[in-house]
Amino acid sequence: MNDRERAYRYLLHLLSLRPRTEAEARRKLRGKGFPSDIVEDVIARAKEERLLDDSLYARLYAEDRAFRRPRAKRVIEQELVRKGIPQEFVREAMERALGGVEDVDLAREALKRRLPALKGLPREVALRRAFSYLMRRGFPPDIAREVVREHLGQGDLEEA
Repeated sequence: MNDRERAYRYLLHLLSLRPRTEAEARRKLRGKGFPSDIVEDVIARAKEERLLDDSLYARLYAEDRAFRRPRAKRVIEQELVRKGIPQEFVREAMERALGGVEDVDLAREALKRRLPALKGLPREVALRRAFSYLMRRGFPPDIAREVVREHLGQGDLEEA
């Protein structure tokens, strides 16, 4: 088996584990020591066979992050850029996956899933933890306060 075929089989193995971006695939192949020309040929073949599709990857990733593990839109965009997705695909994916969804809606969904863990806690602790939870997911303080107030009632969140 020649290097090109070994590289392609290695890429197929990587893709069987989870979807990859072109940048991730390129980095993994180079990390295995395959020459650049072979890496580019294998990437081109995988793209031609639609095994690598950054546009589709970005849309599916954005949908997953928004609806299964809610984050602020800005955070999702940053994650996609760090994964090597071109900016035009990031914008398109965000629009297609989250077109009419606002950060406040994503924050509501995130906190709704977190509420069971907050039950039984003293009010101040629950408020602080809920607020911190949303902040760690990239939501702005004003949205975090608004959503916490909606779900946990009025309280002084300025200190949270």
